[in-house]
Amino acid sequence: MRLKQSPTRKQFSVRAIILTAAMLCGSFISTPTLYAQAEQPCGGSTVDTQSAKIAKAARAFLAQLQAAVQANDKDRIAGMISYPVNFIHNGKRARIRDKQTFLALYDSIFDEHVRQTILKQSARCLFGNANGEMIGAGEVWFSEMGDGSVKIITVNPSAGS
Repeated sequence: MRLKQSPTRKQFSVRAIILTAAMLCGSFISTPTLYAQAEQPCGGSTVDTQSAKIAKAARAFLAQLQAAVQANDKDRIAGMISYPVNFIHNGKRARIRDKQTFLALYDSIFDEHVRQTILKQSARCLFGNANGEMIGAGEVWFSEMGDGSVKIITVNPSAGS
């Protein structure tokens, strides 16, 4: 009767190398799929921490603002502003008192950086706190008004730069 020999150390290391390589190849192949399926974290407080009502209103407002910016509808955007609106540029604060002044300064206030930031803002990751809701790194702040409407309260083109 012949006894079965146990594998040698060399055979173990070859098997271990093959098994490790197979596992690594499998994880590299599946990694992009996993990243594509997983959403990136928001990185901070979102409107969801405030209330379902506020989150719903904030996301609806963001969608309306994004549509207006996409269409370059300056009048519609001007109607989404709470006057006087804070305008911060290069550390200097000004107050835009009315719609006519806003429209005259529109290209300086809603410059390319602000417009692109609005368009890229994820509704899922919309930041919110007691001061209102924030787009980007503070380029635009908006909040619910006393009458229940939602309006832009601050535009800061130099934020996030």
